[in-house]
Amino acid sequence: MEPVMEPSRPEASPPVIPERVPPHLPSMGLLWMGAGVLAGGLLISLWLALAALAATFRFPIPSPGLLVLGLLVGGGIFREGMRIARGEPDAPLPGAEARALGRNLLLLLILIGCGAIAEAFSPRFPALILPFHVGVAALGPFLGFNLLRWRLHAPWSRRAGWWALGLGSLLVPALAIFLEGIAGAMLVLVLLMLRVLLEGPGFFNRWFPPGFSPERLSMLPEALVADPWLWIGILIGAVALVPAMEEALKPLPAALRMRDPAVSGASLILYGAIGGAGFALTENMLSWQPGIPWTFTAIGRLGTTALHILNGGITGWAWSRVRQGRFLEGAGAYLFAWLLHGLWNAGAILMSGTFLIPLPPEVRAMMLLPALIGMGMAVLLVIGGLGWVLPMLGEEE
Repeated sequence: MEPVMEPSRPEASPPVIPERVPPHLPSMGLLWMGAGVLAGGLLISLWLALAALAATFRFPIPSPGLLVLGLLVGGGIFREGMRIARGEPDAPLPGAEARALGRNLLLLLILIGCGAIAEAFSPRFPALILPFHVGVAALGPFLGFNLLRWRLHAPWSRRAGWWALGLGSLLVPALAIFLEGIAGAMLVLVLLMLRVLLEGPGFFNRWFPPGFSPERLSMLPEALVADPWLWIGILIGAVALVPAMEEALKPLPAALRMRDPAVSGASLILYGAIGGAGFALTENMLSWQPGIPWTFTAIGRLGTTALHILNGGITGWAWSRVRQGRFLEGAGAYLFAWLLHGLWNAGAILMSGTFLIPLPPEVRAMMLLPALIGMGMAVLLVIGGLGWVLPMLGEEE
């Protein structure tokens, strides 16, 4: 892939740096175009298959997140491949100027406000909120990454951006789902074995009582939600297993570029951050918790997006430490990102429980206020990390 331009301290976007076109450029462009067609085609085909199944069994049509993701990422990679095939030189990625950041932030606030109004006046038509959900889901990761890039004063090439975004939004989530599925199945087996040893096999009667009939199938979700072992498994998976795997996978672009001597430590931070931004983009497109007001979902996704970008930058910095032989510093940075992600997930589970678990209104209000305060403080810490901690680490590099 094309190297990232070395960091400097310009006040505005850096000028285009002319490049010599290598003789293999047309074939490289065809490779990029094929990757874009393959990625977009797979995601669009998957969404069409899910929509067909939903129509066959009269389920709600799935959210078009996969469709939009395929068009956005697959189309972007394809267009960049066309530029490469035509021999066009790489160019700086726009969007990290102060005015552009201000416009995008204003647009993001407008989208959230319009979505909240649409939800208030049409609660029975959630499809009206979909355009605002897609807008917030797509704009948040780009705004967070460009904020970090602006604070680092580091130019970033358009070609490197699409390459890393493709890895972060397509390959990393696929690997994460595969590994998390294996880890989740193993966790369920361990908890079931432990419960059989402690309580005996009779606990199955709480879920499937004697004389089980199809009418009682509707009561099974309530029995599962009321079972404390279910929440123990969810906490272990969400607070320990999932963050451990995701924080190891998100800086994949930085891990692949760390041996390139032309890539600086600040560039590795940005490679990790854009890997986190791509992961957040996919997660945002597929996330819409039923039963929770959309405004809370949108704000929560923005916080999670900033967290993914921050942790991706931290683990990208960890790879720069590993490249210099400072393995303990790299391991410490990874463990810190793991801990921060686990704490965030614990707060998100607590907040979601206030809406999904049937609770008296007084108890729900008592739980919701501390959860909102805690999540708000976490958002401020994450923004501080993007605006101060990672730029400080980039200056040291």
